[in-house]
Amino acid sequence: MDLDTIQITLPSSKSLSNRWLMLDYMSRTGIKIKNISSSNDTQQLSRLLHQLKAGRRHNFDCHDAATVARFLMALLSITPGTHTLTGSEQLCRRPMAQLIDALRQAGCSITCTKEEGFLPVKIEGVIPSAKRVKIDCSVSSQYASALLLSAATMPQGGMVELVGAPASEPYIDMTLRVMEQAKVQWVLKGNPPTYYVEHSIPQCDMVSIEKDWPSASYFFEAVSLLPDVPVRLPGLQRESLQGDKVLRDIYETLGLDILQAEQSVEIRRDGDFATSFEWDFTNTPDLVPAVAVTCAALGIEARLMGVDNLRHKESNRIQSIVEGLSLLGREVAYADGVMTIAAGEPFSEQNHPDEIEIDSHDDHRIAMAFGALSVILPKLKVSNPDCVAKSFPDFWKMLDRLK
Repeated sequence: MDLDTIQITLPSSKSLSNRWLMLDYMSRTGIKIKNISSSNDTQQLSRLLHQLKAGRRHNFDCHDAATVARFLMALLSITPGTHTLTGSEQLCRRPMAQLIDALRQAGCSITCTKEEGFLPVKIEGVIPSAKRVKIDCSVSSQYASALLLSAATMPQGGMVELVGAPASEPYIDMTLRVMEQAKVQWVLKGNPPTYYVEHSIPQCDMVSIEKDWPSASYFFEAVSLLPDVPVRLPGLQRESLQGDKVLRDIYETLGLDILQAEQSVEIRRDGDFATSFEWDFTNTPDLVPAVAVTCAALGIEARLMGVDNLRHKESNRIQSIVEGLSLLGREVAYADGVMTIAAGEPFSEQNHPDEIEIDSHDDHRIAMAFGALSVILPKLKVSNPDCVAKSFPDFWKMLDRLK
C-alpha cells in the first residue's frame, strides 16, 4: 500500500452478524462472535434476544429494523407465551404479509392489531401443527431466512418450501452457509425446492464477522468520482459469503481499477469510464443506490434491471433515487422493473454551484449514496444524515477522509 493510499474502516456485515446472533441464541453453550456489527439493527437484535432469553417481558420493539422483525416473528411464533412485535412508523409500513400467512398456514397464531399484513402483531407462541411451511419470497428473501433459522429449533425439524422466484437469493444462500458452519443440518430436495432442516443445536465456539460489501459500495462510488485517489478497504474478503461481492465486477465494468487481495481491496480511478452500462440487480438490490448515483454523476447512460423490489425498502428507493437525481438535473425514468438514466454532463462543483439538500427519506442507503457526492459537490447535503447509523455509524467520518 502506498503511503498516500487512504484507508477506510468499513463496518462488519450486519447480515452475517444478525444470522450469527440468532444461532447464538439457539445454542446451549453460546457462540463467541468477534467483530460483530456496530449497526443499530444488529445492536437492537442483540438487545431483544437478550430480553427474550431473560424472560423479562414480551413486548418486542424492533425500531426500524425489518430483518430483526422478520427473524423474531418466526422465532416468537414457536416460543411459548404471548408476545407483541412492533416497530417504528416506518417499519410498520414494511410488508410482512407473506411471512405472516406462511406462519399461520403452519398453525402459528398471529394477529395483526392494526392493518392486516403489517406490524404491530400479537403472537401466541406454539409448536406449529405442520412441519412444512410454504413461503413466497418474491418481496423479501428474509422471510425464507427467518423460517430456515427457526426450523432448527422445532422438535422434529422443519421443511421450508419456496414458492416462486425469491428476491435477493444470495441472502438465502448466506443463511444456509452460516447454518452449515454452526453444524445445523439441512438438505435441498424436490421441485418446487424444499429445504429440510433437522432439529439441531447450533455448535460453534467462535466466529469472526467479515466486513460489509454493501457498505463498500459508497466508497467505490466516491473513488469513481475522484481521479487518481487510491483507497484501501481492509476486511473485504475475496471468498466472501456475501452476494454483494459482485460489486467488484460491476465497478470493473464501469472502469474502476480494482485489486482484490485475500482480505482487502484497493481501488483507484486511473483512466476513462464506460459511456454506457447495463446490469441486472435482481439478486443484489442494496447496490442499486450507489451504482445509480455513480452513473448519473459521471454522465453514463445506464439501464438498471431487476430493481422493482426497491419499492419495499426503508423508503421507496426507486422514487427516492429518481427524485434525488432529478433534483440534480439528471433525467431518470422507471418502468417494468427497469431504471434508465440518461447520459449527460458529469456532475461538478462548476455546474452545481448552489447549496442543495437531497431528501434521504430517513433511508440509510439513500443518504449514503447521495452523501458520497459531497466529495465533488461540497455544498450538497442530505436530510437526516444520522439515519446512516442503521448500517454504518461511522460513514460520515470515513467519507471525510476523501475530502
